[in-house]
Amino acid sequence: MTGAGGGLGAWGRLVLLGLCIWTGARTAAPKATVRNLTVKHQTSSSITLRWEPPEDPTLQNYTYWVRCSGDGGKDETQKTTDVTYTAEGLKPASRYEFSVWWEGGGANSSEATLSASTAPNPVRDLTVESQTNISITLRWEAPDPQSYTYWVQYTGDDGKNKTENTTDVTYTVQGLTPATSYLFSVWAEKHGVPSSVQTQEGSTAPKPFRDLIVESQTTSSITLSWTAPQGPDHPPYTYWVSWTMEGGVATGTQNTSDTRVTVDAMQAGTLYTFIVWAERNGVSSSSETRTGATAPNPASNLTVESQTTSSISLRWGPPHGPDQNYTYWVLWTDGRGETGNQSTTNTSVTVDGLKPGSAYELAVWVENRNISSSRTPLRAATVPNAVTSLGVQDRTTSSITLSWTAPEGPDHPPYTYWVSWTMEGGVATGTQNTSDTRVTVDAVEAGTLYTFIVWAERNGVNSSNATCTGATVPNAVTNLGVQDQTTSSITLSWTAPQGPDHPPYTYWVSWTMEGGAATGTQNTSDTRVTVDAMQAGTLYTFIVWAERNGVSSSNETRTGATAPNEVTALQKETQTNNSIALRWEAPADPRSQLYIYCVQWAGGGASQGEGDPQGHQVDQIARTKETWYVVKGLEPGTPYNFSVWAERSNVAGSIQSLRASTYPDPVTIISCTSISSGYGVSLTWTCPLGGYEAFELQVGWQQVSRDNASCGRDVFVSDLQPAQSYAATVRTIWDGLRAPAASVTCHTESAGVIAGAIVGVLLFLTLVGLLIFFLRRYKKSLKEPALSFPKDIPAADFADHVRKNEKDSNCGFAEEYQHLAMEGHGQSQTVASAPENSAKNRYRNVLPYDWSRVPLRSLGGAPGSDYINASFMPGLWSPREFIATQGPLPQTVGDFWRLVWEQQSHTLVMLTNCVELGRVKCEHYWPLDAQPCTHGHLQVTLEGEKVMENWTVRDLKLRHTQEQKTLSVRQFHYVAWPDHGVPHSPDPLLAFWKVLRQWLDKTPEGGPPIVHCSAGVGRTGTLIALDVLLRQLECEGVVGPFSFVKKMRESRPLMVQTEAQYVFLHQCLLRFLQQSAPPPTQKNEAVYENLVFENDEAVNV
Repeated sequence: MTGAGGGLGAWGRLVLLGLCIWTGARTAAPKATVRNLTVKHQTSSSITLRWEPPEDPTLQNYTYWVRCSGDGGKDETQKTTDVTYTAEGLKPASRYEFSVWWEGGGANSSEATLSASTAPNPVRDLTVESQTNISITLRWEAPDPQSYTYWVQYTGDDGKNKTENTTDVTYTVQGLTPATSYLFSVWAEKHGVPSSVQTQEGSTAPKPFRDLIVESQTTSSITLSWTAPQGPDHPPYTYWVSWTMEGGVATGTQNTSDTRVTVDAMQAGTLYTFIVWAERNGVSSSSETRTGATAPNPASNLTVESQTTSSISLRWGPPHGPDQNYTYWVLWTDGRGETGNQSTTNTSVTVDGLKPGSAYELAVWVENRNISSSRTPLRAATVPNAVTSLGVQDRTTSSITLSWTAPEGPDHPPYTYWVSWTMEGGVATGTQNTSDTRVTVDAVEAGTLYTFIVWAERNGVNSSNATCTGATVPNAVTNLGVQDQTTSSITLSWTAPQGPDHPPYTYWVSWTMEGGAATGTQNTSDTRVTVDAMQAGTLYTFIVWAERNGVSSSNETRTGATAPNEVTALQKETQTNNSIALRWEAPADPRSQLYIYCVQWAGGGASQGEGDPQGHQVDQIARTKETWYVVKGLEPGTPYNFSVWAERSNVAGSIQSLRASTYPDPVTIISCTSISSGYGVSLTWTCPLGGYEAFELQVGWQQVSRDNASCGRDVFVSDLQPAQSYAATVRTIWDGLRAPAASVTCHTESAGVIAGAIVGVLLFLTLVGLLIFFLRRYKKSLKEPALSFPKDIPAADFADHVRKNEKDSNCGFAEEYQHLAMEGHGQSQTVASAPENSAKNRYRNVLPYDWSRVPLRSLGGAPGSDYINASFMPGLWSPREFIATQGPLPQTVGDFWRLVWEQQSHTLVMLTNCVELGRVKCEHYWPLDAQPCTHGHLQVTLEGEKVMENWTVRDLKLRHTQEQKTLSVRQFHYVAWPDHGVPHSPDPLLAFWKVLRQWLDKTPEGGPPIVHCSAGVGRTGTLIALDVLLRQLECEGVVGPFSFVKKMRESRPLMVQTEAQYVFLHQCLLRFLQQSAPPPTQKNEAVYENLVFENDEAVNV
């Protein structure tokens, strides 16, 4: 063998010697070997052997040889004198074979062999990798890449002791006690040899603690508390608290041994996240997390913003600190135990539902994340209710007394009432207070308006103002008197009341008719008023007072009477040559029985003045209570102007005048002598007294006239028969009057007898011929029907037709009209009779037929909205040339204007007055002035008006407010046609028709003319018929009143409602023909010049 230095040393030679000796001795019997060879100790690089010497007592001083061979090529032999031997320089965890023998006395023992291994190197980097409260996980590094068995042994404070093994380099020890310290020993083992032990202390984690809560908060701190973790004996823990402000900013960590901690120096109103864990033996439990927020700072600058009777409005500033979404709470209590609260996210709130005039303790606090700030208190009161029933209780010309009712509220607490007043013009005049609900303000000016403001005060808070105006009493008017009277009006005048600056007054006039019936009141701003619509000839008591600002002065009273209406039907009843008997009809006045009638006359054609009859320079005047008077002592044959009027209470009515003449005086025939051989006579008479115009002579069958120069002269009458006696008469003629005849018998001479006989024969033959003619005509008339109704009558025959029907008190007209009575009856009137339409009909018996009614556009499907009492009417050329309708009712005015708009009619014809004989006949459906009237979507404006004696023409503008379109409409309003009656003459109506027809001919565009009276049948039918028949005369030369009225009644019932209207229609047509007849000098042809169309621009508005 070579040693470490490469040569064979002494140890080597010795070994060789021993081997040689051993080899040489092998042939000898072997000696007993060492006993009990064992491994005493192993390390990772050495193995220590131990043995006992042999039992041979003879042997002493042994030398022991130890041979070692094993892993890694190890093979060496060493000797020792000791019974132990340590083989060093071995590889860890390697197996070695050991042989031990002894040498002594020149002999070698047999070998004792033993296999042994070195201990592994110890594990490296033993650490506690993780802990739970019942386990600890250890980790280490293997000594080298070999595979080992690892042993883990632990001993704990809880007395637990256990050893476990694993082949991995990690190991989790389970079943440990929480929060307990353990000592862990870890070693590697290979070939049954353990390495040296590596130790590591480790503790289990504590159990989680419990019940972590936020116990309290302030604006700068949060206190947390919890329950210690469960575990044996509750060992002492260290508790760690870490917190993070919202937004992720870590703000701090602190520890405590207590189960409660207060974290200070925090930001107010801020959310924090807290992590808390327990620690023992340097090991932490699992953590618990809670969020908590600091209390917000209190609200700032809390103030009362406003108060009402039931609410207090508060305003405050947000708390100091970061901007947050705060909730603000408001708490209030009224001192009587009643409380309330509410929340808001705004920095203002109105607390409602409070009692008026009450003091409240209020508190506001801020809440964020269910954490409230400290409270900010405030005392405030609600506004008292306003006083009610504020009014002027009394007033004089220098004071006003106000009263009111105390504000409503609980218990009616005592109030202070403040009264402030301002005179018109804005001059503040004073303020005073009182605890009473009544006050008198003195030293104010008469007839002056004051504005009073009254408010209640309690708890230093004023109620809202109650305002009223009140005026002092004006002074009374002076110098009240009657200035003028008419049949329907009395004009009063007066002097304005005394007072400052004579402010504008409203003067009220109230009048009471004799008998005590109050009949009306009206007002004016003038010191003169005319009271209209009064009864003629009636005594009225007038009360006049001044009013300003709704306050009336004391009254002034006067009486006055209206003038009576004029007498009617004044006529000369009888007359003689020295008297005239007058008769008249009393005015249709309710008190005409109280009238005195004045009759005045002037002879010789003297004209009478106008105005008050008592101011006339008249010849004579007489008064009577009768409606007749005989004026005597007149001159014969003299014209007189008579005036008659009614008088009541020294007030005269209008004058009715009459011109009449007395009869002329009769003449006295002086002589009558025969002349011209009996073929004539000569008459002479005296001139009568008074006036005379002519003389009428009749001698036999001859009648001649002579002028007024013939009296006192010879007047010749010829063509008489000789030898005859003739009765001769002479009458005085004056103003159409004939005096009683003066008569005489005149005798002619006999020379003309033969000629007279011839003439007699001729007269006889003529009479016989006439008799035969009339007999034949009578027989022909027997064969004709008793009654016929001609359809169209030639213009030339119309006058005869009228005269025929006028006989026997209009008997012919009566028969024709009776024949029209049932015309059109039995036709359907379902729509007009519907319940929803009944209120739209003025008269129940005047309903349009279904087939001819004018439908309106339906308004959204509303029942009856398409109905109006109107019918299409035929004309000369069209079956729908006119629309006949009733006068609008209050509830149908809008429908009426819809009819006009939808038909686009430019013409309205109104034939009634709104009120007739005290009854409403038609609603006033057009504006009274330039102020427009609105009906639904239609606006009506009066643009012009011209008033004539018998009619008025108005221009109206109809505007649709939605469609923004307009329609021009002209209304022709005839005012002189009585209901169910007829005008007194055809002439005014024909003149009205002329104006209307001229307009219609110039305005052909648009819809049919709309004609109405009250019912829309009587006057309406008469005018439509008149228009059509006059145009028929013009176009065709014939006229058919009966046929056309019949045709109209087929379209609307009762057209031309009365027989009088039917007769009047004929009279109008006849009058038109008479006006159109040619002069007498022309041939009597059927020429009808339409004179009515002259001056076609006579009416313009």
